[in-house]
Amino acid sequence: MTSQPQPSQKYLDTLLQYYEEEVQGMAEFYGLAEHFSERKKTILLAKIEQIAADAIKPLLKKYGLTPRDESILHEEGRGFVKEYLSWDWGRYMNYVIEHFPGYLDDFYNLENMAPEEDLPALRKLTEHEAVVIEFAEKELAGDPDSTAPLLAYMAQS
Repeated sequence: MTSQPQPSQKYLDTLLQYYEEEVQGMAEFYGLAEHFSERKKTILLAKIEQIAADAIKPLLKKYGLTPRDESILHEEGRGFVKEYLSWDWGRYMNYVIEHFPGYLDDFYNLENMAPEEDLPALRKLTEHEAVVIEFAEKELAGDPDSTAPLLAYMAQS
């Protein structure tokens, strides 16, 4: 039996970074839920971030990676909220559509570095970003069923 090659340090560092960013993102969305009148939708976004973080958390354990304390990550995530306090929901949804595709690219790059056995978890991470973007597009289009992609993602988890 041959052993699998160890993943690169870049892969491991990026995996840990992205996990921490998902935990921060969850806290950020919970903070934004206190600002935007679309509270229930913003809480759904926070839950999507949590699912994405939970999907890759076993990979951290697999590789012996230790994230920073969650209380620190939550504090940092909530700290990002102040940047958006003067924004309305439409402006924030436009921001999602303009900026979140870059995160998709980042997640695809992570998948390309990953050992094959890590791909199911990483695809869950990538998928969460796609459904958030789809949600924002539906929100801006006035689709009354805009949360459908988020709810479908949650149902698969």
